[in-house]
Amino acid sequence: MKKSIKYFPFFLLIFLIFLSRFLICSETLRVHFIDVGQGDSILIQSPDGINILIDAGNLSAGYKVNRYLESRKISRLECIIITHMHPDHVGGVFNILPKNRTNIIYYNGFRPQNNEFFFEIMNFAEELNIPVKVLKAGNKLTFGNVTVDVLWPLEPFSGNMNEDSIVLKIIYGRVNFLLTGDLNMNGEKKLMQTGYNLKSDVLKIGHHGAEDSNSAEFIDSVMPEIAVLSVGQHNRYGYPSEEVIQRFRSKKIKLYRTDFNGNIITETDGTKIQIKKEK
Repeated sequence: MKKSIKYFPFFLLIFLIFLSRFLICSETLRVHFIDVGQGDSILIQSPDGINILIDAGNLSAGYKVNRYLESRKISRLECIIITHMHPDHVGGVFNILPKNRTNIIYYNGFRPQNNEFFFEIMNFAEELNIPVKVLKAGNKLTFGNVTVDVLWPLEPFSGNMNEDSIVLKIIYGRVNFLLTGDLNMNGEKKLMQTGYNLKSDVLKIGHHGAEDSNSAEFIDSVMPEIAVLSVGQHNRYGYPSEEVIQRFRSKKIKLYRTDFNGNIITETDGTKIQIKKEK
């Protein structure tokens, strides 16, 4: 009897640690891949009710993102992360900022000299009194129990905006998402050489599935169960490459596409993942 009493605090501590880990992941993280046509826009909703927007589609897609946010009664964003300054990732910001309170804008720190969107975004943010800060490899953002690790880019920049895209790993419990912007094969190769653990359950397919992205070696290093492709129907670039699509199919990876499925929502409690499709 005395031995049982002696060991009771130890077993109680183990039980409380187990319970705390269970409670941490008892709520839902939602990652929305918004159908913006040819472009990217991803909404992260943390279990604590924090909203993060990663990219915003092109100029004409801004209203789609606004409508999507309104449908979920969102009018405040903790931050907007711009993976790189191509129009199909940043253009919608001009429509989104006036209607949604945003605490901060992050970008990769690359200052392209001949990119009008870059200077207009900087001026617009200044007019609205929104601070703009840099994210680069090694940075970490924490939103409650959700961690966002910044894996890329490293300096010096390559000068290729796709290659210098911000790459994020979203971690919640045992579930990881890898969001790669428009990272191309050169960037993938360099990222693999850093030694970061890229293993993730969900991969946002880089560069809309273009032929210069998503190498077989990169897919093997990520080993996703699910891949999501954000791409516009009948786009003028011919995305996605059928060769890239076959790489995912040959590895039995579940593939979802905004051009086929519309808005795609992934939900996780930190252990299991559910997918909801608009169509």
